[in-house]
Amino acid sequence: MDADSGTTRDLDLGGSPPAESEGAAHESVLETPLTAKPAKPYLKKFIEPDSDEEQLGDLRQLYNVHESWRTLLSLPSCQKVMVSENVQKSMHIEVGVNVTQEFPWKQVTYKDLRDILFEELENVIDLMKQFKGFNPDNYVLIGFCPILTESDEDPPEGDPFIFFSSPKDAKTAMGIIQNMEAFERWRMQRRLRKKPRRWVSQGTENEMTILVEHFKDEPIDVEIQSVYPIQEPKHLAFDYRLARDVRDGVIELLPNENVKFDNVTRRRITVAVQSAPALIHREQQTNPTFPSNAWSQYLYEIDEGDLELDDTDVEEDEAGKLPKPTSTVGDDQEELPVKPPPEMSDQIKLLLNTLDFNQIDSYRDDYMLIANKQVTQYTNQYLQEFICFANISKSNKRFVAGYDWYPRLSGLIAVSYAFSTPATIELATNKVDYVEQAVLQPNPVLLWSFADNLNYKLEFKSPIETTALSFCPFNSDLLLGGCKNGQIIIWDLQGRCERLDEEEYLTAAQAKYRTMIGEFLSWTLDLNEDVEIAPATMSPLENSPKGAITGIYWLGKQFYLNQFGKVHIDPDTRNQHKFFITCAFDGTVSFWNLEPSSKREKDKMRNRMLPKELTQSESALKGQVLKPTYNLYFNEPLTGIIADTSVFSIRTPSPKLIMENPANYPTTLVSKDPPTLRQSMILSTFYGHINRVEWLGMYSDADPKEVVNSSVQFAMVHDGPVVCMRKNPFYPELFVSIGRTVMALWKEDYPYSAIFWRKRPCDLTAVSWSETRPAVLYITRIDGILEVWDILARDDDACLLEILGGGIITGITEHRPSLPYKILGIGDYNSSIRMVKLPHSYDVPLDNELQKLMDYVLKEERRKIDIQVWEQKYNELNKDIIEAQQEAEEDVRKEMERIEREEQLNSRKKQADGEEEKTGSSKPTAGLAYNERMAARWDELNLNRMMTILMSRKQMDPEKLARETALQKEQLSYEAAKKESHAKLLSTLDNEINTIRSRILPAEVHDRQRSEMIEERVKRELAMAEPYEKVAADAFEKLKQFNEFKPIDYIEFLERGRKRRQLLDQSLGGNTDRLLWYQEKVKNMELYECNFGYEFLYSVRPESGRPSDAPTMPDTTQSNTDTQTKSNRSEEA
Repeated sequence: MDADSGTTRDLDLGGSPPAESEGAAHESVLETPLTAKPAKPYLKKFIEPDSDEEQLGDLRQLYNVHESWRTLLSLPSCQKVMVSENVQKSMHIEVGVNVTQEFPWKQVTYKDLRDILFEELENVIDLMKQFKGFNPDNYVLIGFCPILTESDEDPPEGDPFIFFSSPKDAKTAMGIIQNMEAFERWRMQRRLRKKPRRWVSQGTENEMTILVEHFKDEPIDVEIQSVYPIQEPKHLAFDYRLARDVRDGVIELLPNENVKFDNVTRRRITVAVQSAPALIHREQQTNPTFPSNAWSQYLYEIDEGDLELDDTDVEEDEAGKLPKPTSTVGDDQEELPVKPPPEMSDQIKLLLNTLDFNQIDSYRDDYMLIANKQVTQYTNQYLQEFICFANISKSNKRFVAGYDWYPRLSGLIAVSYAFSTPATIELATNKVDYVEQAVLQPNPVLLWSFADNLNYKLEFKSPIETTALSFCPFNSDLLLGGCKNGQIIIWDLQGRCERLDEEEYLTAAQAKYRTMIGEFLSWTLDLNEDVEIAPATMSPLENSPKGAITGIYWLGKQFYLNQFGKVHIDPDTRNQHKFFITCAFDGTVSFWNLEPSSKREKDKMRNRMLPKELTQSESALKGQVLKPTYNLYFNEPLTGIIADTSVFSIRTPSPKLIMENPANYPTTLVSKDPPTLRQSMILSTFYGHINRVEWLGMYSDADPKEVVNSSVQFAMVHDGPVVCMRKNPFYPELFVSIGRTVMALWKEDYPYSAIFWRKRPCDLTAVSWSETRPAVLYITRIDGILEVWDILARDDDACLLEILGGGIITGITEHRPSLPYKILGIGDYNSSIRMVKLPHSYDVPLDNELQKLMDYVLKEERRKIDIQVWEQKYNELNKDIIEAQQEAEEDVRKEMERIEREEQLNSRKKQADGEEEKTGSSKPTAGLAYNERMAARWDELNLNRMMTILMSRKQMDPEKLARETALQKEQLSYEAAKKESHAKLLSTLDNEINTIRSRILPAEVHDRQRSEMIEERVKRELAMAEPYEKVAADAFEKLKQFNEFKPIDYIEFLERGRKRRQLLDQSLGGNTDRLLWYQEKVKNMELYECNFGYEFLYSVRPESGRPSDAPTMPDTTQSNTDTQTKSNRSEEA
């Protein structure tokens, strides 16, 4: 590696010709060498032309890139160096990765330049002198300059770079570089962008006759009569004329948005234009179903030979009545000739054709006879419920937890039920007795069939609640179950599924013998062994995971693991290994082997010293010890894994065989094994994470358990636990995950971002891919809604939303065979699994659908990678600004933390001071002497000093300790405040009870008699009334104002007063409404505005005497008493 500070060689642009204008002749212009020192620096500023319409000649007159490069290389502090690849990687200026010929410039710190690059140079001393006093943290402008070595036949090792040691030159170079980039950007846009030119006529305006007004001659009516034979019209097939079939006659050329036009307005001229095209009437006459104006004559033709009966016919009739004589084998008899059918003449054929033509069909659709092109018909998609499996007596208050389809027969599904699943939510107020559930409650695992939806076919006995199910793809009679406590349980069907519909026929002797044996064994339990299946084997509890099994996955038959965790591929294709993987809720991933561990164990299983009658129904797995071959442990609860496991498809027989038994017809399971098995897998956790882990294996015979950590963490997009994760059966690199309310689509080798993720209105519970279409998946929600997504149709929302109930849906699975219907199984909140028919569009795959899906995924991946590269480049170009923002945010965060700590300390100090003030008199040192108080103070200071020394020796930070214990202290203070509030509530409990009791039980109101109420009111009114003399004087003054009262005699006046008093008594009434009315008037101070008949009240005063109307008092009292009695009766009613 060498460095040149002067002019060492003369180089020109070589293969970089100057840019020329379009249409100008290419002329070769001799350029001056780059290393030749210019007469003066070329510091011209590039100004973009106003319009591209200007005919520019040589673009070098606008801006000369060659002179700019000569100016850059001729700056005094410009240093030219050759940098090797290792140094480029260390300084992050690798050619093709960090810098390119299009973007050659980059800023590096002087510290990196000095420590990495200068060690490889020969003139280190000269460079150090030039950078004397330079701040190590400052940046140095460095650029990739390939034109320095383009003309060299044998260039030196490394790539050419230049950098500037003077900040002043670097600033000058930055200005030149900006002008060069602006010129290159403008030149590329000028070449790529095409702007509209002047209109050049090519003759198309002749076709535009729609704007030309045409004059037509007046029509002339002409009548022509001729004799012309009636002929059937020629058949003309109608067709659809769609919009996409019509050639576009006019093309609209829109200008660029950046081009601004100055519009010139002119006076509008109204011109009539006919826009509707001319109508074309076309008729098509189809063949009528019966002839018109035609008749037919029935012509019977009987030949003379047909009138005579054939002797052979008579003999055949007689032979049919009499029994046929037996004939020996050796008799040689001539066969009777077969009578040919009679031949029809032309008249008979014409008659038959005429009769056939005369058949009238009034409901025939003639449209199918004139149209030969089919059009797609669009309908609303919906799900149709097919069948429902439920047994409330065994699965009450449970959810569908595990499910799997039987591989060898269609329409058989095994279902397990559990009290909770990862997708269910348990309320804290719901008290559950887990001991009762585990001991007394059954653990149902049932096998259902499409042939019978009322009764289950088989019941699998399980001592523990089963959370996962899977049939063995290599032996369909083996059903594996994952238990809630981590154990693996295996049931052996022994061919029972093929004998589900078989009926047993017994002879009379067999039935009698079975009845007699049943009487002798009446004391035993009645077990139906044909329906109930006991476990064949179960993994030991000490060797099993400690959490619930959440998934079972099968490896290819050519893969196997040894006890050290190493993956091997068996080259012998005749060997079939039965390895499977399980993931548990305690973070354990286990590898299991169904094959016996040794040959001795096989022999032991075969050679049992038992009679054949007792071992013929015994499973071959009975007595086998099932242990995991190897274990991996992750520090989070696992809900699913994505590994190089097998995916399966189904092969169905011929349709004829399917129609014989459409519910349960034979099928064949086809496995798609991956070519290799990597020691890596993707884990989904209950904490909302998706991680890729890798295991290395072990090299000792110790406990086969390896602790793994996350090597690659996928982007965090889920807002809750990842409850389910499924791999695409057609595109294994693609998988989908659901967590809380977010559904995300991922690609295995791109963990930085999801292909797309969508947030749904509520929590998601289960997801499953379609078995027939690669781009279709099904998602269930907690509110009982099924979402069907077609990624190629739309990826922003579901294509189909179907409400299946108001409760949670915990499981979804698709029936692999497509005939006779495509069935989808859904486990709902009623512990039932419902089968629905899918629409036909989700059953038939599209043309080249898998390739379209792969193109879509790769396109999205490339788009996200480009965005990531752009972000990285933006961060590099704006590194200073971003670092300054981060530092400012960090300072603000620290300042906020400091203020928060001070506020907490002040609040605690105030709280402590308040407590000291409250309990100051109760301090143990309050009444002590001075020396004793000082001794206590010294002990306290000594304790603080010892605590400080102890914390320093333990290397503990007091602030960090305070932050870590702040939560616990707040919890303790919360508990203390809670106890104090409980004590206050208990102290006020009696008062609250009395208050509530007073609200519920109103106070008793004494029911007084009417006489007492009247007497009390009269006394109150008399006490409040004015003296009689004043009232009388006021009354006489008012009477003097009315002239009509003068001729009235005394008798009439008394009669009016009596009537007024009666009306007053009726208006006041005698019930409680009167008392309430009076109390309301007193409360509002409106009593003085009412007229109560004061002349009557004052007439009963003892000092004023008794007036003449006093005898009417008993009548009024009796009237009010009657009114009160009627009111009381109405209230009682």
